[in-house]
Amino acid sequence: MGTEKDDVGAESSEDDSGITVTGNGRISNALFVRPNASPGYWLCILLPLAFASNLLLENKCYGQVSTQPVLTIAAIGMCIETLCFFIYIYSKTGLLLKICIAFVPGFITTLLCKVLLQQSWSYGLIWAFIITFVYQKSYIRVLRGFPGCFSFGEASVLVQGLMLFLLNVILKFFNILLKNENRSTFEDLNIIMMFALMYLLVVCWLLSVVKVIRGPVYFYALMVFLVIGVTCTPITNPVPVVFLINFILQDQVRVIILAFYLTLVILTILAVWWQIGNEEKASTRVRKIFHILIVLVFVPGIIYQCSFLYIGTGVAFAIFTVFELIRVCNVPPLAIPLRRAFASFSDEKDAGLLALTPFCLLIGCSMPLWISPCPCGENVYTNDNHRILPLLAGVLTIGFGDTAASVVGSKFGRIKWRCSKKSLEGTLAFMLTTLLATLCFNYLGYTNLAPMKWFSTVMAIFTTSLVEAHTDQIDNLTLPIIFYIIVNIC
Repeated sequence: MGTEKDDVGAESSEDDSGITVTGNGRISNALFVRPNASPGYWLCILLPLAFASNLLLENKCYGQVSTQPVLTIAAIGMCIETLCFFIYIYSKTGLLLKICIAFVPGFITTLLCKVLLQQSWSYGLIWAFIITFVYQKSYIRVLRGFPGCFSFGEASVLVQGLMLFLLNVILKFFNILLKNENRSTFEDLNIIMMFALMYLLVVCWLLSVVKVIRGPVYFYALMVFLVIGVTCTPITNPVPVVFLINFILQDQVRVIILAFYLTLVILTILAVWWQIGNEEKASTRVRKIFHILIVLVFVPGIIYQCSFLYIGTGVAFAIFTVFELIRVCNVPPLAIPLRRAFASFSDEKDAGLLALTPFCLLIGCSMPLWISPCPCGENVYTNDNHRILPLLAGVLTIGFGDTAASVVGSKFGRIKWRCSKKSLEGTLAFMLTTLLATLCFNYLGYTNLAPMKWFSTVMAIFTTSLVEAHTDQIDNLTLPIIFYIIVNIC
């Protein structure tokens, strides 16, 4: 393969791995990362640390199938696979050493399965190499399929999350399904969410390989079948659509919160429509309106209706995905307004094909709910206020901290951090706003923080504020996980 130049004319150097490393930190040969962003290698350790921190709370989850140890080992294996992949493509060593490096993740994951899970060597070997192999192929496919959308680290977090979701479905699905008579409400909601997202994943795969169904008639027919499949497949008793209606109507607070959420949806649509009508790019402060809306959605949900919010995040993610499919596949008549909305609200991190910012805003705030062992199911800490704080990680860091940093920094920021566009004033606003929000939650009795927990909370606020000030990665994705890890440890 000859030496290539990328779109900004950076010089390239080719190594014997068959992948061309460009002068601005990119990898060509159809592996293009997000421009003007550092590789973000360190992001690949976030999910393994988050799942490892969950193990400290594992003994509090009774009556549920535990998948946390397996998921933690899988996350560690994928993290090692990512690091070895970076060494492999950048290393100038010989082929034999590179082959050894390629097998390291599988062997380490096998060893962890043997030591920590007490599994046989053969079981661990097969399971570990399947996980690491599928992850590597998926990781490369994402970078090639969506050029310019992600940094190496951002792609790692998202692909790890997808792989862990699929593994969790495999581990939990049949056990929960066979336990039909004794399932809790949360387990029923969980199986509906797993089924819905699996259906959606199949739809995305079909659209990627069968181009003819991207036409409006076939596309919307496929969406109708998707809705019917999700709502009418007999995976719960009664069927999901009836189960969800009964679940909502059996609690008056749930009905009120649903009405509140629908009001916020209408206001969001009106705000987007108004911004599109202005025919100008939304400013950073205007975009932070969505962060405020996230606070209004997640705070009452986590505090009063955690199970309802849990299924709601799955519904919101599915709707976001369908809208993105319509925009990317250019399916009329909704594609045009969606493209205009994307053009109006996109920022410098939306450099590729995908509308990454809104997705990461939702994923970042929902991640603590999704990865927590039993965030709001029927377990001994359903009413344990100590568990509220980690679940609020996204709200505190993105909804309060990042919003304050952006508004204060853009208006009053004078002192800039070295090698960063962020200001000291914005960072201080992040710290103070997040701390004040935490104090308010504690004063109102929603959290009950012991002195040691206060120490970890202050450390989490301090760390996330510095990361926000210095990183060029998508902070909507990274800050909640960092906060979650630190407050979970103590």
